[in-house]
Amino acid sequence: MKILTLQEHTDVSEFEVFLNTVSDELAAAICKKIHGYAEHDDIYSGNSLKILKPKIWGYKGTIYKLRVDCGKESARVLFVKTPNNDIVLLHGFIKKTRKTPKKDATIAIRNFERLKNNVETTPLPLAKYSL
Repeated sequence: MKILTLQEHTDVSEFEVFLNTVSDELAAAICKKIHGYAEHDDIYSGNSLKILKPKIWGYKGTIYKLRVDCGKESARVLFVKTPNNDIVLLHGFIKKTRKTPKKDATIAIRNFERLKNNVETTPLPLAKYSL
């Protein structure tokens, strides 16, 4: 199982930009959780994993919502599992409210649609964010 991000027109993906804006500890915690899925070669359920409800947000498919807490910081990572059994990270954001903000869900859904249209993906350099 590979961990992929959507390729942007720049050298750094949108998800990497997000990782570069959070604390080193939170970035490492995010990468550790995502790497756990790759190690187990499956998306295992747990208290920190939910699904962005398609009926509420108006999309078809499955977008996972991963909660990552690190001290007082809390982030959400929205991702999908591809038919090739890879994970594609769609969007990440700092959690400030109880509900998923519409803006952030819309970004993830837009990126999900881009993925369906065969946008290029690149591996996420997880080691770069390890502590």
